[in-house]
Amino acid sequence: MSFPDRSVLQGFPLTLSHRNATVFTAGSTDIGAQQAIQDLIDARQQLQKRISAPLKGMEGDLFAKSQPLDSLRPKLRVTFGRAKRDGAFDWPVEEVINTFGAQQRGAPVANLYGFGYRKSALGLIQEYFIFTEMLDGYLNGLEWLKQERDIQSLIQVSFDLLRALHSKAIVHMDFWANNVMVNLEQPTLAKAIDLENCFLTPSNHLTEILAFQFGFYYRREIFRFVIEQDYDRMVQQELGKYEGIDRSRFEQMYTISKHENISRRARREIFHNGTVVTG
Repeated sequence: MSFPDRSVLQGFPLTLSHRNATVFTAGSTDIGAQQAIQDLIDARQQLQKRISAPLKGMEGDLFAKSQPLDSLRPKLRVTFGRAKRDGAFDWPVEEVINTFGAQQRGAPVANLYGFGYRKSALGLIQEYFIFTEMLDGYLNGLEWLKQERDIQSLIQVSFDLLRALHSKAIVHMDFWANNVMVNLEQPTLAKAIDLENCFLTPSNHLTEILAFQFGFYYRREIFRFVIEQDYDRMVQQELGKYEGIDRSRFEQMYTISKHENISRRARREIFHNGTVVTG
């Protein structure tokens, strides 16, 4: 495997090899974790749909994702460390790079425990594994909302988390309620997950980025629980905590983002150019 960011591999110097799979970890795995990872690899010998669930046998400690690469192009890209035409890597690679980068900056995210792959007989990577800490004692935003029924608090803790990410120069472009994990004992605290669609580099378009993030957060389910005008007021209050925001440009992008579908590719245009194509 030719990984595109060598610093990530340096951060995970230990390897666990089992059958046709290799997993990289930051430290030695205990017997329980090693057995659970091997059991997962054994269970995945016949390609199935992707999984995203607590790691069986280590449910209180580790969360596992498994993504089969089901066509030749992504297999070649991931095996040889190549990006797609738009400059992004395939999402499992992006998630590993971004999660590790956020973790190194001390951002409030679920920490990366390890990652790896399973190869075919031809030597091409055909499945990718990601292991993160299990956020025991946390619920994703929508599950928390079902339990607590306090939409104002959920919105505020999400906005606080978004600001914390920006303070670490992390731009999460898939920021919605289910990617906000709320601490059950201290519900004013939260962590972000699913960082495959993030940027860890500066942008000259903070106004448009925030407009998209606030609009997208509303569009992804939150609109079902809050009056739009009330949400708009909370957004305007939150904007006062950021510097250099052009309110006119913000409103234009914000309105679009609340009510139009914006693809992942189009979100990259917002980050890089401050423009958007909907549909």
